[in-house]
Amino acid sequence: MPTLQQSVMKKLYAHDIWDGYTPTSAADNVQGWGGNHPSLQRLAGAPGDKVVIDVGVWKGQSTITMARAMKEAGIDGCVIAIDTFLGSPEHWEGEAFGGLFTRQTGMPDLYRTFLSNVYHAGVQDYVVPIPQTSTTAALILQRRQLTASVIHIDAAHEYLEVLRDIEEYWKILAPGGDLIGDDYIQNWPGVVRAVGEFSARVGQPLTIAPPKCILRKSQ
Repeated sequence: MPTLQQSVMKKLYAHDIWDGYTPTSAADNVQGWGGNHPSLQRLAGAPGDKVVIDVGVWKGQSTITMARAMKEAGIDGCVIAIDTFLGSPEHWEGEAFGGLFTRQTGMPDLYRTFLSNVYHAGVQDYVVPIPQTSTTAALILQRRQLTASVIHIDAAHEYLEVLRDIEEYWKILAPGGDLIGDDYIQNWPGVVRAVGEFSARVGQPLTIAPPKCILRKSQ
């Protein structure tokens, strides 16, 4: 069992939240968008023990992809999975996103679905979930003095929120680490603008692997 996951779990919860867990549902289809992108597998599965942070995890596709890459490579590591598990603004608009999740007394069941998917994928010993906003989760991680060598951001799509996420998680990214952004495409101009401005500000070149973009932090 990965010792890094146990260490991170202890810092955040003081106990293993997976102990005694029983999934309340069968595995979902782990439907997502770009969560199995080759860049996630390549960077998470690269040699070396590591902590990965996944911001905006939906039903777990990207988290499972990166956790599985580490597990298959025999890496001691973990994925800290961050999401409100409440859905995004577009999920509340009309019928376009209807049927993606259900609600009980108004509350989406996404966290339950996420936990179940991770468990059924057999990578729960590599995953530490944080059901929180991206901003609050970043503050929690900073206060626990946790850093990561790979950070994947796929939360908000609005310019100011995307820029804020990049700024806050850049502080947590270890020197030499990689920050991966999702939805770097014309459909999301706020993402493209925020990433471009931040890349210019820190003076780091941007690698594009649509729909992902990658910024490496200098040593």
